[in-house]
Amino acid sequence: MGAVAGPEIERLVQLLARLPGLGPRSARRAALHLIKKREALMTPLAGALQVAIDKIQVCKTCGNIDTQNPCTVCTDPRRDPTTIVVVADVADLWALERANATNGRYHVLGATLSPLDGVGPQDLTIEALVARAHEAQVHEVILEVLSKIYSTRRNRNMLGPGKPMML
Repeated sequence: MGAVAGPEIERLVQLLARLPGLGPRSARRAALHLIKKREALMTPLAGALQVAIDKIQVCKTCGNIDTQNPCTVCTDPRRDPTTIVVVADVADLWALERANATNGRYHVLGATLSPLDGVGPQDLTIEALVARAHEAQVHEVILEVLSKIYSTRRNRNMLGPGKPMML
């Protein structure tokens, strides 16, 4: 049986399927929805994606992503400059912000150590964190980096989900 859509639509489906949480079937449904709502959804989405490509950048101070550099969090005068909250990635920063968990400043490591995935200390922004931690106004560094190693019955000393890991 041949293709049911042209190459442009198939490419759209393939690209959508790369997004987290979207498999091939969900991507096909999303593509069909975008196509049906071309004027109301697809055109504004394409415009928003182009603006994101042009304007979003990584904050040189903390590693957050924003349309300004330093980012909105780093330039907020209401933030506590004495506290740095260390997170693995931007998604963790955003989650803490949604939960209103801290009023401190952030530092995004960029990943967690994972030798099996080829992520070593050289891939993290540890040097920048150490430099920031030595600034005169910083009094506290909070590690909000969670382990992704799950404990087993044999080895109860392994870290489980939700437990801090060592850098």
